[in-house]
Amino acid sequence: MRMHASGLTLVLALGGGWAAAQDPAPAAAPVPGETSLNVFNPTVSVFLNGLWRLDNKDVAHEHDGEIHELDDRFLLRAAELDFRAAVDPFADAVLVVGAHKESPGEYEIDVEEGYVVVKSLPLGFWEEPPLGTEIKAGRFLTSTGILNRLHEHDLPQSMRGLTFENFFGGHAYAADGVSLRFHLPSIGDSALTLTTEAVQGGGWKMGHDGADQPAFIGHLGWFNTFADEHDLDLSLIGTYGSNDPDRRRQTQLLSLDAFYRWRPLQGGQWTSLVLAGQLFYGSREWEDEATFESGTNRALGWLVYSQYQLDRQWYLGIRFDRTEHLEDRDTVSSRLNPYVSFYASEFFRIRAGYEQTWSDDDALDGLKTFLLEFNIVFGAHPPHPYWANF
Repeated sequence: MRMHASGLTLVLALGGGWAAAQDPAPAAAPVPGETSLNVFNPTVSVFLNGLWRLDNKDVAHEHDGEIHELDDRFLLRAAELDFRAAVDPFADAVLVVGAHKESPGEYEIDVEEGYVVVKSLPLGFWEEPPLGTEIKAGRFLTSTGILNRLHEHDLPQSMRGLTFENFFGGHAYAADGVSLRFHLPSIGDSALTLTTEAVQGGGWKMGHDGADQPAFIGHLGWFNTFADEHDLDLSLIGTYGSNDPDRRRQTQLLSLDAFYRWRPLQGGQWTSLVLAGQLFYGSREWEDEATFESGTNRALGWLVYSQYQLDRQWYLGIRFDRTEHLEDRDTVSSRLNPYVSFYASEFFRIRAGYEQTWSDDDALDGLKTFLLEFNIVFGAHPPHPYWANF
C-alpha cells in the first residue's frame, strides 16, 4: 500500500501544472470483469544469511559420504526466495526456494517449502469448517517445535543447537505431506489447537537422515495472553516413524516445548523478555545385519534460552544445551552460547556469539567457537520472527 501511495503522490506532483491548464478528462468506464493483475502477484522476499566462525579445534561435517571441514571460515549459508499469496478467499499459498551450503564450495538448490493452506471451500458443509479446520498440503516445516518451524535467517541464535542436532540433524525437518489443524474449545481467551501431520521424506536424523520413510506427528498446543503483556505457549509433541526400508524398526520422539514472552504495556515499545526451552526423549530401534544383534537406543536432551531486549535495536541472550547422544546415551554433551543481536533495521540484522562445549566425546570436548552472523532481507516486508519486537 505504501508503494501505491508514493507513486500516486509523484504522479500528482509532476502533472499538477498540466492538470490546471486543461479541462479534466472524463473518467474511463470500468471494463466489466477487469481486475488489476497486481491482485494475483505474490509478495516476494529475498533472504541472505552468512556466518563467519573461528574454532580452536577441527570441525568437520559429513555430506554424501565425504568429510568437509567447517572450522575457521566464512560461509554464505543460505539464499532464499520467499513467495506468498492469497490465491482466493479459500486458500493461501507459500513457496520458499533456497540455495544452501551443505559443505564448503558446494550449494544445493531445493524447495524448502511449497504448500497450500485451505481455510474453507465453497461447499455447504465446508464453508465454515468444523473446529475451524485448516488443511495444509505440500512440503512444509513440520510441527515438531518452535525452533523447527523457523528458517535459518529467523533463528534467535546463529545455530539450531547441540540438542536439536542430536535428534533432527543439522537442518530443520521439512517433509512432504498433509497437515490438519483443529481449533478445540478452550478456557477463557486461551487457544487450544491440535495439529496432526502425515509426512514422508525430509531426512530427520532419528529416522536415519535421508531415508524416505513416512512419519506421523501430533502436536497439542495451548496459548494464552495474561494481563495483555504476558504470552505463554505450551506444546506437547509426538513423532512416530521407522528407520529402515522395511519399516520394521520403529522410531519415536516425545517433546515438550515451552515459550514465554513479556512485553510491558508501560514503556515496553522497545522492551521484551523471552524465556523458552524444549525437552526431548527419543527411542530408535536398531539391528546389526552382520551379527543379527538388535536393540533400542534411547536419549534424553533439553535446551533453554533467554533473551532480553535493551532498546529498539539491541538484544542480549544466552542459551544452554545438554543432551545424551542418540548413538550412546552414556556420552553426554553440553554447550553454552551467549550472544548479542543488533537489529540495524527491519531488513538488516547482525549477531555475534560464542560457544563453549563440554563433552564425553573427545572430538567435542573443549571446543570453543566464535560466531559472527548477518541476515539481509529485501523485497516485500516479511513478518518478524517471534523473538523480535520491532
